[in-house]
Amino acid sequence: MHVTIDNMFAFLILLLILVTFMGYIIPSAYLSFTTVKEHQLEEVAQAIMDKVLLSPGIPEDWGDILRVNDSSQLSAFGLHKAGGAPYELDVNKVLRIVSMNSSSKIMLPETIRIDPYTIARLLGLGHEYGFSMKITPALNISFRVLEYYSFENGDLKDPVPMKVEARVVTPEGRPAIGANATGLFIFMTIMKIKQGQGQHEEISYINSTYATSTVDLDGKAIFSFETFLKSLDKMLRERGERGEIIKLEHACSAAVVYADYYGIRTSRSEPLGNISGILKGTTVGKYLIVEYPIDGFPKGNEGARQLENQTGLADPPYYVYTSTLQNDTNGQSGMVINKGAKKYRVYELSNAVDDDVSLIILPVKYLGNYTAILFFRNPYDLTCQVGLASGNIKTSVLRRMVKIGSFHYMFEVRVWRWGE
Repeated sequence: MHVTIDNMFAFLILLLILVTFMGYIIPSAYLSFTTVKEHQLEEVAQAIMDKVLLSPGIPEDWGDILRVNDSSQLSAFGLHKAGGAPYELDVNKVLRIVSMNSSSKIMLPETIRIDPYTIARLLGLGHEYGFSMKITPALNISFRVLEYYSFENGDLKDPVPMKVEARVVTPEGRPAIGANATGLFIFMTIMKIKQGQGQHEEISYINSTYATSTVDLDGKAIFSFETFLKSLDKMLRERGERGEIIKLEHACSAAVVYADYYGIRTSRSEPLGNISGILKGTTVGKYLIVEYPIDGFPKGNEGARQLENQTGLADPPYYVYTSTLQNDTNGQSGMVINKGAKKYRVYELSNAVDDDVSLIILPVKYLGNYTAILFFRNPYDLTCQVGLASGNIKTSVLRRMVKIGSFHYMFEVRVWRWGE
């Protein structure tokens, strides 16, 4: 009897030791296994970031829509600008990968976008991983109008923005105190000009100016364009008194705010004032693309047509230059963009567009009314992704500063493994 009790007591002690041992070993083994898997995920994210940012892809110039029409013609993926410095990206490649644009809500036609599933395949992710790539400016710039100017010309019924306040903050939300800021102001007018006895011509004029400021303790900088607008008002009044201007048909304004914070440079473009009637388009390379509501065209109306004078391109911090263009809707680029019976209007600029051009303004006549098409070219809060990492799925996130042209951006890659 005593032997049986002793054996049972020994067995209970052994069982207690075994349970204690397993309680220690199993969690340790699980933790080690989980750590290994997370480390593997970080390695995958790092490999993706290096390939995307340091490789130009194949062909190297796939940002050109005439070189690579669609996803099927891309053999390897990378955003690096061919011949550029390390971590310098190609703006046209960036614009072609966007699957979500939380800023302007407008993207390139799907016929020339590189879809995220093709990108995942070329990066070797297969069906095991989901990923997202996000590009945001290194400085967050927002602005609002503080004061307006009223023209004496009765044709301009809406007041024009005169004083603008910009706010510049770091990615962490801190004011970029002491940053040098420049406000580039663009003012487009379309006038009916007298041309001889009983003759007239519709001409667009694009005028611009800039003001400089320093970001204060609250992260704000203020720009005043009052002197510039008063000068324009005087010119319009004098030309009207001489009978040169029959009618001021339309006017619109936009601003590009540029900030330099200890060498980190960013710009942001926005229309100002009354934006009703202003159209938005997309651009890649030297092509301007607009989708019109074709069904809304009156019979015999050709839709939009560019006026004869000029198209303005804003190159911050100081410059606005003009360029001629031609309708290429039925040309080679139009055929590529409108593949599959799409109905986009395509215009081709006469010269290559500088990487730093942030805004293009095109005066048009659309459905009998004069207006402008604005093309916002610098990337702003762009995302390309496959799937969605929701719930408790573990993700690996890497970030790095990159350059597009002269401007700085934060590039973020996020990778997760399905089924975790």
